[in-house]
Amino acid sequence: MPNYDKSRIAQIKLPDPNDKDPHPRLLVDGWGTHAGQSYKALFPDGWHEITLEVTWNIEGPGCWYISTPGFRDISPIGLFVEV
Repeated sequence: MPNYDKSRIAQIKLPDPNDKDPHPRLLVDGWGTHAGQSYKALFPDGWHEITLEVTWNIEGPGCWYISTPGFRDISPIGLFVEV
């Protein structure tokens, strides 16, 4: 369980619509995220450490995926994470 006195929760959001990069960065707490960045994310069964990665075979926000085993079929867009 996160320590709410010291951590905050933010949602992984779609990039700025004006971002024309074919592999745009997702936004977390107003900042663009980078491939390889890890977060503690909330899932129905609790908090789990995840790592975000980008595939070059897909363009747009769908290029992002979770590389952590057991979470690879889940889109990171919309997840709540500790910041």
